[in-house]
Amino acid sequence: MLELPWIKAYARGPAEVEKLLVGLLAKVPDFRFKNLTYFIQTPDKVAAEYQVEALVPATGKTYRQTYAGVLVAENGKVKLLHETLDTLAASQAFSKE
Repeated sequence: MLELPWIKAYARGPAEVEKLLVGLLAKVPDFRFKNLTYFIQTPDKVAAEYQVEALVPATGKTYRQTYAGVLVAENGKVKLLHETLDTLAASQAFSKE
């Protein structure tokens, strides 16, 4: 399940999550993670901090964000992805107001 309530986006199951992410990346074509700092990096766990700075063409605003995330894999598949971010910055960048 993927929930992004600050932009009213929700998906359940692999196909819906993929569709949501593909759609979001189409709306922010320059979205790329940068300045990655790894705190844990093993074959089945990663904890890191990373940043994004990309134009949101629909609003003309720049999305600036620092994420902190933990990813746990099992048998080559994502079991858990937990990210923290500034939801106000996300909301403002995607808002047309």
